[in-house]
Amino acid sequence: MLNKSPRVTFRELMSKGQVFTPCVWDCYSAKAAEMAGFEAILLSGASLGFSMSGVPDLGLHNQEELVWATDRIADYSPLPLIIDADDGFGDVVNVYRTCHRLAKAGAAAILIEDTPNERGFARFGAAMEKATLEGRVDGNVPHPVVSREHWLAKIKAAIEACEGTDCVVIARTEAKLELGLEEAIVRCEMAEKLGAEMTYVHALRTLEECKKVAARLPGWKMFGDVAWVNGKPFVTLEEIADLGFNLVTMHYLEKGSMYGMMDYGRRVFAEQSTRYADEHDMGGLTDKERRASVERDRGWMEGDARWNAL
Repeated sequence: MLNKSPRVTFRELMSKGQVFTPCVWDCYSAKAAEMAGFEAILLSGASLGFSMSGVPDLGLHNQEELVWATDRIADYSPLPLIIDADDGFGDVVNVYRTCHRLAKAGAAAILIEDTPNERGFARFGAAMEKATLEGRVDGNVPHPVVSREHWLAKIKAAIEACEGTDCVVIARTEAKLELGLEEAIVRCEMAEKLGAEMTYVHALRTLEECKKVAARLPGWKMFGDVAWVNGKPFVTLEEIADLGFNLVTMHYLEKGSMYGMMDYGRRVFAEQSTRYADEHDMGGLTDKERRASVERDRGWMEGDARWNAL
């Protein structure tokens, strides 16, 4: 069933305070996030790429596929949908077209970054993992970005493409990894002057770094991929909330969904029966959630029957 309820805009949501946001890739993962209580969702390029191609974030999906996914998730979910649009799929004119189409498809906000046309894992996956474990993520990770001028032209095009809509542009820089934190901050300062309503310095890992960013960028800020390493988080949500980081994202649904499918699959295969899956209560659904699940299944079966009768 498509969403017909009024959707809170990104600006309205960000004005209320910090929003903890999971990454999704389809309508099912979006529904899981909604049922868990989250107030917004982010369509991750990495998650979408893996779900569509079965490989790490190599940039195999294109503009058409991203718009396709945005349209379907935004139609289905009542939550504001943030879109990871990578580099905009080309040059400045491509960025304009990408953002224009995403805004029309229902995007609440769009991330545009300063990377060249080569995606995540292919560029820096192994190097980033090693550097993170060693605590080296500022100015010494091989990770090329485009020039300031080129990226800022893309940000300007994105802002113009979203003009007159509820869609917000998030200026994302990954310059910190190879060029250092200062360069990343300067880029975001320039993006703010162009009209970007939120900035995102990728690869912040300490509270001290967050404080440096906050001192120079007083507006809305995003902290991406908050995670735990060796039993400790990079930063706590409370610490960075006071610094104006009102959008915090993370990945958890990917691992959670795979665990659930493997758990059910092993039991079903071993028993050669769907009894385990049919009778499992999913570990603590409320009565309301269980009824909603039953109604959803009944709706699908009734829909199948109507189609089969045609």
